[in-house]
Formats: sequence, C-alpha cells, structure tokens
Amino acid sequence: MQLTRERAITLHRRMWRWLGLKTLKEKRCVKKEEWFERFGLEWVICGCYCCEYAYKNAHKEGKRSGCDSCPIDWGGISCMHYKGFEDGDNGLHSLWEMTVRHNEYKEAGKLALQIAELPEREEI
Repeated sequence: MQLTRERAITLHRRMWRWLGLKTLKEKRCVKKEEWFERFGLEWVICGCYCCEYAYKNAHKEGKRSGCDSCPIDWGGISCMHYKGFEDGDNGLHSLWEMTVRHNEYKEAGKLALQIAELPEREEI
C-alpha cells in the first residue's frame, strides 16, 4: 500500500478511534486485525499505517530507521519506547498491546483513544 503522510495520519486516527470506541462499547479488547477484516483492508506493516508510511519512506528521507520517519509524535523515542526508559517496551503502543493481552478492556480503550489524538511530528 502506497501512503502519503496525510493519508497515513488520517487512517491512523480512524483506526485507533474505532478500536477505542468499539472496545469500550463492546466491553472487550478489540484487536487491530478486526479493523482490517471489518473493512476489508489490506494488512500494513505492524498493523499501523504510520509504520507502513515510515518504513517505506525512511530510505528516501535519509533516515536511519522507519521510526525516525513516523509522522506521529509519540512523546518518546517511538511508539514502543518512551523517553528515559530505554530498557523496556513502555511506549503507548506497547502499553496498549499489554492491556489487550491481559484483557483490560477499559484501559485498552482509553489508550487507543489517546493514541488516535497524538499530535503530528513536525516535518523536517
């Protein structure tokens, strides 16, 4: 799937909002696979439109890794790692995955909605 920065961000927000609202409404952890199945969409890298965009554009932008090209500001090093905590998966995406694994639907829903509203990273 070829994505522009703007399209990746739009789909990112739609998917995470849908995951959060559906999780809270159905009182169960809704997984990313359900988004792709429900809407008949092609799976993307890591189940994330921003990862798909970032990894396919990193080399064009001269970045070291796909995470460096992510259009979302996760408030840390990446979606998987938060600033100052280099030794663990503690970014918002990692926390969401952990809550889903432990069937903590209320927290998973809240995190998904928080992820949907993260700010864009400034273009460099």
